[in-house]
Amino acid sequence: MADVMTMTMPMTMEDITSKASSLNIDLSSIDWSSIRVPPGEHFGIISDDEDMYDEEELLEQGFGNVIVVDNIPVVSCETFDKLEGVLRMIFSRCGVIKENGLWIPVEEGTGRTRGYCFVEFNTAQEAELAKEKTDKYELGKKHVYVFAVNMFDDIEKFSRVPDEWAPPATTSYTPGVGILV
Repeated sequence: MADVMTMTMPMTMEDITSKASSLNIDLSSIDWSSIRVPPGEHFGIISDDEDMYDEEELLEQGFGNVIVVDNIPVVSCETFDKLEGVLRMIFSRCGVIKENGLWIPVEEGTGRTRGYCFVEFNTAQEAELAKEKTDKYELGKKHVYVFAVNMFDDIEKFSRVPDEWAPPATTSYTPGVGILV
């Protein structure tokens, strides 16, 4: 019964090492990458991974740490890696880009980039700094590409713009009480 309790309670690495030693298991001989855990199962091991959030936390957090960069070069698959390296160099000056945090969409039929990308930083402050520093950034020898950088969270705001322009409502002028000098 004690072994069952041990498996359901959170264990430290020291506990795991001790248990493995008592069972004559050499932990250095285990291929950790071959172990597959069912989705959502943690087996009582507390994760120290900062990227682990439940869905509600992600929705509350939003995408404040993500920027959308428009007007990047449209390139073929042959020069994709070079473009990715250049973009990574530019945006890493503003903050830490998350692992797999630079995503450049590609057209299925042609394999060419679509002219925009998403960059995910560790914090919203880094994303704000990247927006501030790289909006209107000129790329290319002849400054052919001028970046238009927006926060990902602003996309919702842009989607609410009406299709047709309407002039603002006007109000009549009512003079106020003036100050005499």
